[in-house]
Amino acid sequence: MARVALVCEPPDGGVAEHVLQLGLGLAAHGHEPVVLGPEGFTGSERLAAAGVPVRVLPLGRDYAHPQRDAAAFARLVRALRHGGFALVHAHAAKAGALARPAAALCRLPAVYTPHCLPFVGDVSPARYRFGLVAERLLGPLTATLICVCDEERRVAAKARLVPDERLAVVHNGCPDADPDVPVDPALAALAAHGPLVGAVTVLRRQKSVETLLDAVPALLARVPEARVAIVGDGPERDALQAHAARLGLAGDARLAFLPFHPPAGRHLRALDVYVLPSAWEAFPIGVLEAQACGIPQVATDVGGTREAVVPETGLLVEPHAPERLAGALIELLLDPARRARMAAASRARHAERFTAERMVRATAGVYDGVLSLDPPILAAPRRRGRRPWPIGRAPKGPP
Repeated sequence: MARVALVCEPPDGGVAEHVLQLGLGLAAHGHEPVVLGPEGFTGSERLAAAGVPVRVLPLGRDYAHPQRDAAAFARLVRALRHGGFALVHAHAAKAGALARPAAALCRLPAVYTPHCLPFVGDVSPARYRFGLVAERLLGPLTATLICVCDEERRVAAKARLVPDERLAVVHNGCPDADPDVPVDPALAALAAHGPLVGAVTVLRRQKSVETLLDAVPALLARVPEARVAIVGDGPERDALQAHAARLGLAGDARLAFLPFHPPAGRHLRALDVYVLPSAWEAFPIGVLEAQACGIPQVATDVGGTREAVVPETGLLVEPHAPERLAGALIELLLDPARRARMAAASRARHAERFTAERMVRATAGVYDGVLSLDPPILAAPRRRGRRPWPIGRAPKGPP
């Protein structure tokens, strides 16, 4: 059984959930996972209960603390050198920036899943250049770059991060809904008074939850019995509550901010419509979790979201367009029969395409392919006729 180091930077959200599912499922496919992540990793208790080791690294999202990052890098190198690992799999850009060089020092092949490339989205020109150059410099240390959707593969290929043959697509997946998990009582109380719309997401700038708040007045004007829930935690919580107050919603019992308690189904199963108003994405797990629970989705058409949300399961709108978002929500709330059809189609689509088992099996297949090479890939040769852009210069337009 090959031992795999799963190095993850975000302690919560979709990336952490993805790593949790790998940690729980890889043993069935011939791999022994060890998770190395930040303190407070949300899946730690479940992994420990399943006998999967979890080791703490002092990882953070930013690059403003080089001493902390150096300590994390040194600790990671020691763990890889003495842990009997066959392969390293890094998740998210910060983990990828540390784990790939650490793997190279230890002569181990590295697989990398960015879960949204760091130069994608609403980033400054400096952040764009930094992210693009960093990913290109790290490309030669990447045995396989796993993209979580076809759109992310397109972006990675256009940016020439690694040779095309070292790009793979493994769509995210999530477990089936557990009918034995009780519905969150606060959401159940809201739903008792009218149809319930909810966003279940980490409250970060990327998720653009303020767009949903901006849509709420128009939604409630047309469907006054509706209820809206923002379920999640994160750095934007205070700003979002202040934004709701500016909209005159602070005292409205039809809007609630609630904390998240896993699993997601505890919250999703109370909803009539799930909302994800993100400004940018790779391939959000939240819409898959909604499908598993049979909840119609209204989401923004960003990244690979359209690869999950189709007309049979939900509606897509452009980002930063609260009036369009309100219109889509009103359309579904006023048509219970359509929601029922979408619910059935959502469960079927999840079962066919987006289960956790399919994701774990496909990821294990990537590992097998990398480890089958003799010797394993440790560096990528330069492709003829495809020189990268000069360091520090971004291409014209997005990749």
